[in-house]
Amino acid sequence: MAEVEDEQPLLVRSLSPAESVKTLFGSDESSYGTIEEGVSRSIEDDVIPETSILGRTITWPSAYILVISRVIGSGIFATPGVIVKSVGSVGLSLTLWVVGAIIAACGLAVSLEYGCMLPRSGGEKVYLEFTYRKPRFLVSTLVAVQAVLLGFTASNCIVFAQYTLFAFNIEATDFLRKSLAVGLLTAITIIHGCFLKTGIRIQNFLGWIKVGLVIFMIFAGLFVVIFKPKDANGQRSHFPKGEDLWKDTEWSWGVISTTLFKVFYSYAGLSNVNNVLNEVKNPIRTLKSVSITALATACILYLLVNMAYFIVVPLDEIRESRELIAALFFERSFDPRLGRTILPLAVALSGAGNVMVVTFALARLNQEIARQGFLPFSKFLASSKPFNAPMGGLIVHYIPSLLVITLPPSSDVYSFILEVEGYPGQVFGLAISIGLLWLRYKRPDLKRPFKAWRAAVVFRIGLSLALLAAPFFPPREGTSTGHIWYAMYAVVGISIIVFGVVYWYFWTRFIPRLKGYRLEEASSVLDDGTTTYDRPFEVHAATVRDVRGKESEYTLDGNGFQFYKHTSEEKEFVDDEKIREVYYPETEALLKEATGASRIFIFDHTIRRQPPSAPTTPDRRLRGPVQRVHIDQSYSAALSRVPHHLPEDAEKLLKSRVQIINVWRPIKSVQRDPLAVAEANSVNDDSLVVTELIYPNRRGETYAVKYDPEHRWFYKSGLSPNEVLFIKCFDSKLDGRARRVPHTAFHVPGTEDKEGRESIEVRALVFHEDEELE
Repeated sequence: MAEVEDEQPLLVRSLSPAESVKTLFGSDESSYGTIEEGVSRSIEDDVIPETSILGRTITWPSAYILVISRVIGSGIFATPGVIVKSVGSVGLSLTLWVVGAIIAACGLAVSLEYGCMLPRSGGEKVYLEFTYRKPRFLVSTLVAVQAVLLGFTASNCIVFAQYTLFAFNIEATDFLRKSLAVGLLTAITIIHGCFLKTGIRIQNFLGWIKVGLVIFMIFAGLFVVIFKPKDANGQRSHFPKGEDLWKDTEWSWGVISTTLFKVFYSYAGLSNVNNVLNEVKNPIRTLKSVSITALATACILYLLVNMAYFIVVPLDEIRESRELIAALFFERSFDPRLGRTILPLAVALSGAGNVMVVTFALARLNQEIARQGFLPFSKFLASSKPFNAPMGGLIVHYIPSLLVITLPPSSDVYSFILEVEGYPGQVFGLAISIGLLWLRYKRPDLKRPFKAWRAAVVFRIGLSLALLAAPFFPPREGTSTGHIWYAMYAVVGISIIVFGVVYWYFWTRFIPRLKGYRLEEASSVLDDGTTTYDRPFEVHAATVRDVRGKESEYTLDGNGFQFYKHTSEEKEFVDDEKIREVYYPETEALLKEATGASRIFIFDHTIRRQPPSAPTTPDRRLRGPVQRVHIDQSYSAALSRVPHHLPEDAEKLLKSRVQIINVWRPIKSVQRDPLAVAEANSVNDDSLVVTELIYPNRRGETYAVKYDPEHRWFYKSGLSPNEVLFIKCFDSKLDGRARRVPHTAFHVPGTEDKEGRESIEVRALVFHEDEELE
């Protein structure tokens, strides 16, 4: 067991975008397939949709509800009163709702272009990582920090609590508000974590209730104007007229900017589908139609419902209503029982529906972050076990939401939350918009099923810059609201970004330097099928030649590989103990005969078999063919193997020639995924990229290989169990002979139905004690 553990690297370096995959196209003596030449963040493969372990279960109606239920949340029921109090007049308030829709459309256009170009779950996380790749891990860390610290649904939980208490005429004490809000958050987390399909059905139902409620409120406003008796002043409508429309307007840019953040919050969620594209049926078509339909719906409904508020409720009461403007609207429009109880409960349910869809989407974003290792206990948090739902992502979402609900005083927390959420969002929005223009210049060849207007992108960039500067323009004396300093939200937002940068520096730079290692990425598959730390590959055309009939022309010292006929006594290769007792000795003898070595030490072996499609018990020893170009040891790592395995004789052995040779043998005749080798002299050292491995008890290095059209690739078709392939991984001699060869399995189209390849490779230290080291 210790030896198995030794072969499992803790940290593996992911390669740069220059490292790649080859697609092999052959002539008469060639086959077809792909050779992966290192893990990279390739542009070409990033545009391929990534599969989801949860499956594509989200239809168009569910996707529409994910968006519209996220957009129509607490904002339209709670913010209009706060907005009017801030800006002073009805005219400016309505104007900002229209401006907010235009700005939201510009932001949506950017998200649509990115989403159609990169149809993968994760939304802004994917787009920022795709665009800004250096410094390594910085963008990913900032997104992770922002998602964890600001990815909460506290505001909607608070609105749910306030409207519920209002409906039952219960005094809204701080304790009761927070208790109800936490109860809602906990219940929704349990539903989405344990009952995935039930949660989707509930949020769909609540979403349609929410849309119906807003439409009902619009018609209620018309009802008041047309049918309700006039008041003591002879008026049915309280909507201001003439100059009164702009009376008491506050034109401070600082006030307008904070108000816009609240309006943006009410439009937030138009790109909610981008977070779950892996689960959406027909993702590109659905993304475009759903997002545009939801924007049009929200813009029309918001403008009309705001007018309904101003018609029914006197302006002075609206200004003092805080988050209860919808409750006052119902109370004035209908009899006390309906207006004060039933309809406010409907608003509370609307807030609950918003919490459900936000939790649904952000849990998946958190799962994407965990998959890449940016959170502690990443494998647990990235898993979809035990209920085929992102329970880990839900937990990450639950904790900050709980803290934001319970810790601050609830009197000013709602507006402050909206502003704090909005400020860092402008930083990311600015980066995404600039990145979109940069990608158009850098990579015009990328497919863009949707393309945003350039003017809309530029406008969004300019507005983001203005909004980032706005908090530092103080409001007119006496117009500040609440008990929190007017620029505090910006300070908190900037502090979160700074914290993300500091956190990135410490965990990716300072600590690795202090402890003497480099923090890198490894790709692995969890037992529920979830892939973690994943990176796709580039694709390049290359040729692989079949050497059948010409095997004798290729030698270890001349080319770095050699085919050799040999019949093994061992046939099945299922018992590790028998392999060591029987196969190791005959392989030692074979190597001595083929190389003239004085001493052989076999230090491990690997059996390659295609794993079952759905193994009940994961077996780390059961490894499929590796379709990634590599060399098993770097030069320095190869020599370090000697003192690691033979400490007593190392000093003596290191004075003579040392080789590492892999003996590769098919267990059955190869029908698919054959092994290819690149001739040593066609691969110069500039193509080799050190890949660091950190094991529990030592450090190692392998080589990945960058693409070069000069590489010459070979394989032998139909290799049988009575033939072995010697692969030279290292040779200490520097006299011009072959020192190492890259190798990999590659896929041959048309062989998908063939029997999976089974092979065993034995790695051995080969010593020539009668020859000098170099």
